[in-house]
Amino acid sequence: MLNLLLANFASVMSTIGRILLALVILMFMVLIHETGHYTAGKILGFQINEFAIGMGPKIFSRKKKNGEVISLRLLPLGGFCAFEGENEDGEENPKAFNKQKPWKRLIVLFSGAFFNFISAILIGIIAFSCYGDTFAQVSDVYEFAPSVNQQLQGGDLIYKINGKRVFVLDNISRYMKSDEMTFTVLRPTLDKETDTVTFEEVTITGLTKSDFVNCNVDEIITEIKSNDEEKRILQKGDWIYKVNNGNVLFKKGDFSNAVQNLTGEITLTVRVGNKFYDYTIDKSMLGSSVKFAENEYSGIGMGVDYVNQKIGFGEALVRVVPYCGEVAMLVLRTLGGLFTGMVGVNDIGGPISTIGITSQIVATGFGNILRLIVLISVNLAVFNLLPVPALDGCQMIFVIIEWIARKPINRKVQAYINGIGLIVLIGLMLLIDILKL
Repeated sequence: MLNLLLANFASVMSTIGRILLALVILMFMVLIHETGHYTAGKILGFQINEFAIGMGPKIFSRKKKNGEVISLRLLPLGGFCAFEGENEDGEENPKAFNKQKPWKRLIVLFSGAFFNFISAILIGIIAFSCYGDTFAQVSDVYEFAPSVNQQLQGGDLIYKINGKRVFVLDNISRYMKSDEMTFTVLRPTLDKETDTVTFEEVTITGLTKSDFVNCNVDEIITEIKSNDEEKRILQKGDWIYKVNNGNVLFKKGDFSNAVQNLTGEITLTVRVGNKFYDYTIDKSMLGSSVKFAENEYSGIGMGVDYVNQKIGFGEALVRVVPYCGEVAMLVLRTLGGLFTGMVGVNDIGGPISTIGITSQIVATGFGNILRLIVLISVNLAVFNLLPVPALDGCQMIFVIIEWIARKPINRKVQAYINGIGLIVLIGLMLLIDILKL
Protein backbone atom coordinates (compact mmCIF):
# COMPACT_ATOMS: atom_id res chain seq x y z
CA MET A 1 0.00 0.00 0.00
CA LEU A 2 2.82 2.37 0.91
CA ASN A 3 4.65 1.58 -2.32
CA LEU A 4 1.48 2.35 -4.30
CA LEU A 5 1.04 5.67 -2.49
CA LEU A 6 4.67 6.58 -3.12
CA ALA A 7 4.35 5.65 -6.80
CA ASN A 8 1.20 7.78 -7.17
CA PHE A 9 2.88 10.67 -5.35
CA ALA A 10 5.93 10.42 -7.61
CA SER A 11 3.68 10.37 -10.69
CA VAL A 12 1.76 13.45 -9.51
CA MET A 13 4.98 15.32 -8.71
CA SER A 14 6.41 14.39 -12.11
CA THR A 15 3.29 15.73 -13.83
CA ILE A 16 3.42 18.95 -11.79
CA GLY A 17 7.10 19.31 -12.64
CA ARG A 18 6.42 18.94 -16.37
CA ILE A 19 3.59 21.50 -16.23
CA LEU A 20 5.81 23.97 -14.37
CA LEU A 21 8.59 23.46 -16.92
CA ALA A 22 6.05 23.98 -19.71
CA LEU A 23 5.02 27.28 -18.12
CA VAL A 24 8.68 28.31 -17.85
CA ILE A 25 9.18 27.56 -21.56
CA LEU A 26 6.11 29.58 -22.56
CA MET A 27 7.07 32.48 -20.33
CA PHE A 28 10.61 32.38 -21.74
CA MET A 29 9.17 32.98 -25.22
CA VAL A 30 6.98 35.81 -23.90
CA LEU A 31 10.11 37.27 -22.30
CA ILE A 32 11.88 37.21 -25.67
CA HIS A 33 8.90 38.90 -27.33
CA GLU A 34 8.68 41.71 -24.79
CA THR A 35 12.48 42.08 -24.81
CA GLY A 36 12.14 42.87 -28.51
CA HIS A 37 9.77 45.75 -27.78
CA TYR A 38 11.96 46.89 -24.87
CA THR A 39 15.24 46.81 -26.82
CA ALA A 40 13.86 48.70 -29.80
CA GLY A 41 12.21 51.25 -27.49
CA LYS A 42 15.47 51.88 -25.60
CA ILE A 43 17.50 52.26 -28.80
CA LEU A 44 14.98 54.68 -30.35
CA GLY A 45 14.56 56.83 -27.22
CA PHE A 46 11.11 55.82 -25.94
CA GLN A 47 10.25 56.20 -22.26
CA ILE A 48 9.42 52.80 -20.76
CA ASN A 49 7.38 52.71 -17.56
CA GLU A 50 7.22 48.98 -16.85
CA PHE A 51 8.55 45.71 -18.20
CA ALA A 52 6.37 42.88 -16.90
CA ILE A 53 6.31 39.12 -17.28
CA GLY A 54 2.92 37.62 -16.49
CA MET A 55 -0.39 39.33 -15.94
CA GLY A 56 -2.50 40.27 -12.91
CA PRO A 57 -1.24 41.40 -9.48
CA LYS A 58 2.49 41.97 -8.95
CA ILE A 59 4.35 39.36 -6.93
CA PHE A 60 7.74 41.03 -7.40
CA SER A 61 8.84 44.41 -8.68
CA ARG A 62 11.96 46.54 -8.71
CA LYS A 63 12.26 50.17 -9.74
CA LYS A 64 15.39 51.16 -11.59
CA LYS A 65 17.14 54.50 -11.20
CA ASN A 66 15.70 55.73 -14.49
CA GLY A 67 12.17 55.11 -13.21
CA GLU A 68 11.51 51.87 -15.12
CA VAL A 69 9.72 49.14 -13.17
CA ILE A 70 10.68 45.49 -13.72
CA SER A 71 7.93 43.22 -12.44
CA LEU A 72 6.83 39.60 -12.24
CA ARG A 73 3.08 39.13 -12.08
CA LEU A 74 0.89 36.37 -10.68
CA LEU A 75 -0.67 34.83 -13.81
CA PRO A 76 2.01 33.09 -15.93
CA LEU A 77 0.31 33.96 -19.20
CA GLY A 78 1.49 36.88 -21.30
CA GLY A 79 3.43 39.97 -20.38
CA PHE A 80 3.86 43.56 -21.52
CA CYS A 81 6.24 46.43 -22.05
CA ALA A 82 4.38 49.59 -21.00
CA PHE A 83 5.47 52.78 -22.78
CA GLU A 84 4.71 56.28 -21.56
CA GLY A 85 1.77 57.79 -23.43
CA GLU A 86 0.93 54.58 -25.27
CA ASN A 87 -2.84 55.13 -25.09
CA GLU A 88 -2.85 58.93 -25.17
CA ASP A 89 -1.28 61.76 -27.13
CA GLY A 90 1.42 62.45 -24.56
CA GLU A 91 1.93 65.99 -25.80
CA GLU A 92 4.00 67.12 -22.81
CA ASN A 93 6.61 64.34 -23.02
CA PRO A 94 8.77 64.08 -26.17
CA LYS A 95 9.71 60.51 -25.20
CA ALA A 96 6.08 59.36 -25.03
CA PHE A 97 5.12 56.57 -27.40
CA ASN A 98 2.59 58.51 -29.45
CA LYS A 99 4.90 61.53 -29.76
CA GLN A 100 7.48 59.43 -31.63
CA LYS A 101 7.57 59.33 -35.41
CA PRO A 102 5.42 56.62 -37.02
CA TRP A 103 8.39 54.69 -38.46
CA LYS A 104 9.91 54.45 -34.97
CA ARG A 105 6.64 53.15 -33.50
CA LEU A 106 6.34 50.58 -36.28
CA ILE A 107 9.85 49.29 -35.53
CA VAL A 108 9.05 49.01 -31.82
CA LEU A 109 5.77 47.20 -32.49
CA PHE A 110 7.38 44.84 -35.02
CA SER A 111 10.40 44.07 -32.86
CA GLY A 112 8.54 41.69 -30.52
CA ALA A 113 7.67 39.33 -33.37
CA PHE A 114 11.10 39.89 -34.93
CA PHE A 115 12.87 38.76 -31.74
CA ASN A 116 10.64 35.67 -31.60
CA PHE A 117 11.54 34.79 -35.18
CA ILE A 118 15.27 35.39 -34.63
CA SER A 119 15.20 33.28 -31.45
CA ALA A 120 13.44 30.52 -33.40
CA ILE A 121 16.25 30.56 -35.98
CA LEU A 122 19.01 30.46 -33.34
CA ILE A 123 17.35 27.71 -31.32
CA GLY A 124 16.54 25.85 -34.55
CA ILE A 125 20.23 25.81 -35.50
CA ILE A 126 21.06 24.27 -32.12
CA ALA A 127 18.21 21.76 -32.38
CA PHE A 128 19.02 20.65 -35.94
CA SER A 129 22.79 20.50 -35.54
CA CYS A 130 22.67 18.64 -32.20
CA TYR A 131 19.54 16.49 -32.56
CA GLY A 132 18.74 16.40 -36.29
CA ASP A 133 15.37 16.86 -37.98
CA THR A 134 12.43 14.71 -39.01
CA PHE A 135 12.49 13.45 -42.60
CA ALA A 136 9.94 11.65 -44.73
CA GLN A 137 11.45 8.26 -45.55
CA VAL A 138 10.24 6.03 -48.37
CA SER A 139 9.21 2.77 -46.70
CA ASP A 140 8.61 1.08 -50.06
CA VAL A 141 7.13 1.68 -53.50
CA TYR A 142 3.86 -0.12 -54.19
CA GLU A 143 3.59 -2.64 -57.01
CA PHE A 144 0.98 -0.53 -58.78
CA ALA A 145 3.10 2.65 -58.89
CA PRO A 146 4.10 3.79 -62.42
CA SER A 147 7.43 2.31 -63.57
CA VAL A 148 9.15 5.71 -63.49
CA ASN A 149 8.28 6.00 -59.80
CA GLN A 150 9.92 2.64 -59.12
CA GLN A 151 13.25 4.50 -59.20
CA LEU A 152 12.56 5.40 -55.58
CA GLN A 153 13.85 2.88 -53.06
CA GLY A 154 12.92 1.92 -49.54
CA GLY A 155 15.07 3.90 -47.10
CA ASP A 156 15.35 7.01 -49.33
CA LEU A 157 15.02 10.23 -47.36
CA ILE A 158 12.94 12.77 -49.29
CA TYR A 159 15.17 15.83 -49.26
CA LYS A 160 13.69 18.08 -51.96
CA ILE A 161 10.72 18.09 -54.34
CA ASN A 162 11.09 20.28 -57.41
CA GLY A 163 14.12 21.91 -55.81
CA LYS A 164 12.29 22.87 -52.61
CA ARG A 165 13.37 21.44 -49.27
CA VAL A 166 10.75 19.17 -47.74
CA PHE A 167 9.68 19.71 -44.13
CA VAL A 168 7.24 17.26 -42.58
CA LEU A 169 5.25 19.76 -40.52
CA ASP A 170 1.85 18.54 -41.64
CA ASN A 171 1.68 16.53 -44.91
CA ILE A 172 4.28 16.19 -47.67
CA SER A 173 1.50 16.03 -50.29
CA ARG A 174 1.44 19.84 -50.27
CA TYR A 175 4.79 19.75 -52.11
CA MET A 176 3.34 17.56 -54.87
CA LYS A 177 1.43 20.19 -56.80
CA SER A 178 2.60 19.33 -60.32
CA ASP A 179 1.81 16.19 -62.30
CA GLU A 180 5.49 15.61 -63.08
CA MET A 181 8.09 16.10 -60.37
CA THR A 182 11.78 15.93 -59.60
CA PHE A 183 12.71 14.31 -56.30
CA THR A 184 16.07 14.75 -54.60
CA VAL A 185 16.58 11.96 -52.09
CA LEU A 186 19.33 11.04 -49.65
CA ARG A 187 20.00 7.38 -50.41
CA PRO A 188 21.63 5.39 -47.58
CA THR A 189 24.59 3.08 -48.17
CA LEU A 190 25.89 0.75 -45.47
CA ASP A 191 29.67 0.36 -45.19
CA LYS A 192 29.92 -3.22 -43.91
CA GLU A 193 33.52 -2.81 -42.79
CA THR A 194 32.85 0.15 -40.52
CA ASP A 195 29.14 -0.57 -39.98
CA THR A 196 28.33 3.06 -40.74
CA VAL A 197 25.67 4.55 -43.01
CA THR A 198 26.49 7.29 -45.50
CA PHE A 199 23.99 9.18 -47.66
CA GLU A 200 24.31 9.93 -51.35
CA GLU A 201 22.25 12.74 -52.85
CA VAL A 202 20.31 11.28 -55.79
CA THR A 203 18.06 13.25 -58.16
CA ILE A 204 15.17 11.43 -59.82
CA THR A 205 13.29 13.20 -62.60
CA GLY A 206 9.96 12.56 -64.27
CA LEU A 207 8.09 11.18 -61.24
CA THR A 208 4.39 11.24 -61.95
CA LYS A 209 1.30 11.65 -59.82
CA SER A 210 -1.66 9.36 -60.50
CA ASP A 211 -5.16 8.81 -59.15
CA PHE A 212 -5.60 5.70 -57.01
CA VAL A 213 -8.34 4.15 -54.92
CA ASN A 214 -7.90 2.54 -51.51
CA CYS A 215 -10.50 0.09 -50.27
CA ASN A 216 -10.78 0.66 -46.53
CA VAL A 217 -12.77 -0.96 -43.74
CA ASP A 218 -15.60 1.45 -43.05
CA GLU A 219 -17.53 -0.32 -40.28
CA ILE A 220 -17.08 -3.52 -38.24
CA ILE A 221 -19.99 -5.20 -36.48
CA THR A 222 -18.27 -8.46 -35.51
CA GLU A 223 -14.74 -8.65 -34.10
CA ILE A 224 -12.38 -10.38 -36.54
CA LYS A 225 -8.81 -11.48 -35.73
CA SER A 226 -5.93 -12.11 -38.13
CA ASN A 227 -4.84 -15.66 -38.97
CA ASP A 228 -1.30 -15.32 -37.62
CA GLU A 229 -0.05 -15.68 -34.04
CA GLU A 230 -0.39 -11.93 -33.45
CA LYS A 231 -4.20 -12.16 -33.77
CA ARG A 232 -4.48 -8.50 -34.71
CA ILE A 233 -8.07 -7.23 -34.68
CA LEU A 234 -9.43 -5.82 -37.94
CA GLN A 235 -9.93 -2.09 -37.47
CA LYS A 236 -11.89 0.69 -39.10
CA GLY A 237 -9.74 2.40 -41.71
CA ASP A 238 -7.61 -0.68 -42.48
CA TRP A 239 -6.42 -0.82 -46.07
CA ILE A 240 -7.59 -3.96 -47.90
CA TYR A 241 -4.58 -4.64 -50.11
CA LYS A 242 -5.53 -7.95 -51.73
CA VAL A 243 -8.32 -10.53 -51.82
CA ASN A 244 -7.37 -14.24 -51.83
CA ASN A 245 -3.76 -13.21 -52.54
CA GLY A 246 -4.79 -11.88 -55.95
CA ASN A 247 -3.86 -8.61 -57.59
CA VAL A 248 -3.33 -5.45 -55.58
CA LEU A 249 -6.50 -3.35 -55.33
CA PHE A 250 -5.82 0.18 -56.52
CA LYS A 251 -8.56 1.10 -59.00
CA LYS A 252 -12.20 2.01 -58.56
CA GLY A 253 -14.31 -1.16 -58.46
CA ASP A 254 -11.33 -3.49 -57.93
CA PHE A 255 -12.69 -4.77 -54.62
CA SER A 256 -16.21 -5.52 -55.86
CA ASN A 257 -14.77 -7.19 -58.98
CA ALA A 258 -12.44 -9.30 -56.87
CA VAL A 259 -15.20 -10.71 -54.63
CA GLN A 260 -18.22 -10.85 -56.94
CA ASN A 261 -17.67 -14.45 -58.11
CA LEU A 262 -16.32 -15.80 -54.81
CA THR A 263 -18.29 -17.95 -52.40
CA GLY A 264 -17.69 -19.30 -48.93
CA GLU A 265 -14.58 -18.21 -47.10
CA ILE A 266 -12.40 -15.45 -48.53
CA THR A 267 -9.09 -14.02 -47.31
CA LEU A 268 -8.60 -10.28 -46.98
CA THR A 269 -4.97 -9.10 -46.87
CA VAL A 270 -4.64 -5.88 -44.89
CA ARG A 271 -1.58 -3.68 -45.22
CA VAL A 272 -0.44 -1.69 -42.17
CA GLY A 273 2.79 0.11 -42.96
CA ASN A 274 5.11 -2.62 -44.22
CA LYS A 275 3.27 -5.42 -42.44
CA PHE A 276 0.58 -7.66 -43.91
CA TYR A 277 -2.22 -9.43 -42.04
CA ASP A 278 -4.60 -12.03 -43.44
CA TYR A 279 -8.21 -12.22 -42.23
CA THR A 280 -10.48 -15.10 -43.22
CA ILE A 281 -14.19 -14.31 -43.29
CA ASP A 282 -17.28 -15.71 -44.92
CA LYS A 283 -18.40 -13.75 -47.95
CA SER A 284 -21.84 -13.39 -46.36
CA MET A 285 -20.23 -11.05 -43.80
CA LEU A 286 -19.46 -8.45 -46.49
CA GLY A 287 -21.83 -5.53 -46.17
CA SER A 288 -23.34 -6.88 -42.94
CA SER A 289 -20.68 -7.69 -40.34
CA VAL A 290 -17.98 -5.79 -42.25
CA LYS A 291 -18.56 -2.78 -44.49
CA PHE A 292 -16.10 -1.22 -46.90
CA ALA A 293 -15.62 2.09 -48.67
CA GLU A 294 -13.47 3.14 -51.60
CA ASN A 295 -11.43 6.30 -51.06
CA GLU A 296 -9.90 8.12 -53.99
CA TYR A 297 -6.58 9.94 -53.66
CA SER A 298 -3.79 11.31 -55.79
CA GLY A 299 -0.20 10.25 -55.19
CA ILE A 300 2.93 8.58 -56.56
CA GLY A 301 2.35 5.13 -55.07
CA MET A 302 4.72 4.94 -52.13
CA GLY A 303 4.59 4.36 -48.40
CA VAL A 304 6.17 6.95 -46.11
CA ASP A 305 7.60 6.71 -42.61
CA TYR A 306 8.85 9.62 -40.54
CA VAL A 307 12.33 9.28 -39.05
CA ASN A 308 14.73 11.51 -37.19
CA GLN A 309 18.00 12.02 -39.02
CA LYS A 310 21.14 13.77 -37.77
CA ILE A 311 22.39 16.59 -40.00
CA GLY A 312 25.58 18.63 -40.02
CA PHE A 313 25.99 22.19 -38.81
CA GLY A 314 26.17 23.51 -42.38
CA GLU A 315 22.90 21.83 -43.34
CA ALA A 316 21.32 23.12 -40.11
CA LEU A 317 22.29 26.68 -41.09
CA VAL A 318 20.74 26.50 -44.55
CA ARG A 319 17.73 24.48 -43.37
CA VAL A 320 16.52 26.54 -40.44
CA VAL A 321 15.31 29.73 -42.19
CA PRO A 322 13.11 27.96 -44.78
CA TYR A 323 11.93 25.67 -41.98
CA CYS A 324 10.77 28.65 -39.90
CA GLY A 325 9.15 30.05 -43.04
CA GLU A 326 7.23 26.79 -43.48
CA VAL A 327 6.09 26.96 -39.85
CA ALA A 328 4.82 30.50 -40.44
CA MET A 329 2.94 29.38 -43.56
CA LEU A 330 1.46 26.45 -41.61
CA VAL A 331 0.14 28.89 -38.98
CA LEU A 332 -1.45 31.02 -41.72
CA ARG A 333 -2.89 27.97 -43.49
CA THR A 334 -4.39 26.80 -40.20
CA LEU A 335 -5.93 30.19 -39.48
CA GLY A 336 -7.26 30.37 -43.03
CA GLY A 337 -8.68 26.88 -42.64
CA LEU A 338 -10.75 28.05 -39.68
CA PHE A 339 -12.63 30.43 -41.98
CA THR A 340 -13.01 27.95 -44.85
CA GLY A 341 -14.04 25.06 -42.62
CA MET A 342 -10.97 22.97 -43.53
CA VAL A 343 -9.73 23.20 -39.94
CA GLY A 344 -11.94 22.45 -36.94
CA VAL A 345 -11.80 23.59 -33.34
CA ASN A 346 -10.29 20.24 -32.34
CA ASP A 347 -7.28 20.97 -34.56
CA ILE A 348 -6.24 24.07 -32.61
CA GLY A 349 -5.76 24.87 -28.95
CA GLY A 350 -5.91 27.67 -26.42
CA PRO A 351 -3.50 28.36 -23.55
CA ILE A 352 -4.57 25.34 -21.50
CA SER A 353 -4.12 22.97 -24.45
CA THR A 354 -0.76 24.55 -25.27
CA ILE A 355 0.47 24.02 -21.71
CA GLY A 356 -0.80 20.44 -21.77
CA ILE A 357 0.89 19.59 -25.06
CA THR A 358 4.10 21.34 -24.00
CA SER A 359 4.19 19.38 -20.72
CA GLN A 360 3.83 16.11 -22.66
CA ILE A 361 6.65 16.98 -25.06
CA VAL A 362 8.86 18.06 -22.15
CA ALA A 363 8.93 14.40 -21.08
CA THR A 364 10.23 13.20 -24.49
CA GLY A 365 13.68 14.78 -24.36
CA PHE A 366 15.61 18.01 -24.76
CA GLY A 367 15.76 17.77 -28.57
CA ASN A 368 11.99 17.78 -28.85
CA ILE A 369 11.79 20.65 -26.35
CA LEU A 370 14.04 22.75 -28.59
CA ARG A 371 11.98 21.90 -31.67
CA LEU A 372 8.81 22.82 -29.79
CA ILE A 373 10.30 26.18 -28.80
CA VAL A 374 11.00 26.86 -32.48
CA LEU A 375 7.40 26.03 -33.41
CA ILE A 376 5.82 28.13 -30.66
CA SER A 377 8.22 31.05 -31.21
CA VAL A 378 7.28 31.31 -34.88
CA ASN A 379 3.63 30.80 -33.97
CA LEU A 380 3.84 33.66 -31.46
CA ALA A 381 5.56 35.91 -34.02
CA VAL A 382 2.97 35.31 -36.74
CA PHE A 383 -0.01 35.51 -34.38
CA ASN A 384 1.09 38.84 -32.91
CA LEU A 385 1.43 40.39 -36.38
CA LEU A 386 -2.17 39.60 -37.28
CA PRO A 387 -4.38 42.73 -37.66
CA VAL A 388 -6.50 41.67 -34.70
CA PRO A 389 -7.43 44.13 -31.91
CA ALA A 390 -5.12 43.96 -28.87
CA LEU A 391 -2.29 42.45 -30.97
CA ASP A 392 0.77 44.24 -32.33
CA GLY A 393 -0.53 43.88 -35.88
CA CYS A 394 -3.60 45.95 -35.11
CA GLN A 395 -1.48 48.63 -33.44
CA MET A 396 0.70 48.77 -36.54
CA ILE A 397 -2.41 49.28 -38.69
CA PHE A 398 -3.41 52.24 -36.49
CA VAL A 399 0.07 53.76 -36.88
CA ILE A 400 0.07 53.26 -40.66
CA ILE A 401 -3.36 54.94 -40.94
CA GLU A 402 -2.07 57.85 -38.85
CA TRP A 403 1.06 58.08 -41.01
CA ILE A 404 -0.97 58.20 -44.25
CA ALA A 405 -3.78 60.46 -42.98
CA ARG A 406 -1.38 62.62 -40.91
CA LYS A 407 -3.92 62.39 -38.14
CA PRO A 408 -4.34 59.64 -35.52
CA ILE A 409 -7.52 57.71 -34.93
CA ASN A 410 -9.07 58.92 -31.68
CA ARG A 411 -6.94 57.43 -28.88
CA LYS A 412 -10.00 56.55 -26.81
CA VAL A 413 -11.48 54.68 -29.79
CA GLN A 414 -8.21 52.79 -30.17
CA ALA A 415 -8.25 51.94 -26.46
CA TYR A 416 -11.85 50.69 -26.63
CA ILE A 417 -11.09 48.57 -29.72
CA ASN A 418 -8.02 47.02 -28.08
CA GLY A 419 -9.77 46.50 -24.74
CA ILE A 420 -12.78 44.79 -26.28
CA GLY A 421 -10.49 42.84 -28.62
CA LEU A 422 -8.42 41.57 -25.69
CA ILE A 423 -11.51 40.35 -23.84
CA VAL A 424 -12.87 38.64 -26.96
CA LEU A 425 -9.48 37.08 -27.74
CA ILE A 426 -9.06 35.66 -24.24
CA GLY A 427 -12.66 34.47 -24.26
CA LEU A 428 -12.22 32.69 -27.61
CA MET A 429 -9.02 30.97 -26.50
CA LEU A 430 -10.64 29.74 -23.29
CA LEU A 431 -13.77 28.68 -25.22
CA ILE A 432 -11.61 26.59 -27.58
CA ASP A 433 -10.11 24.77 -24.58
CA ILE A 434 -13.54 24.26 -22.99
CA LEU A 435 -14.99 22.83 -26.24
CA LYS A 436 -12.10 20.34 -26.42
CA LEU A 437 -12.80 18.96 -22.93
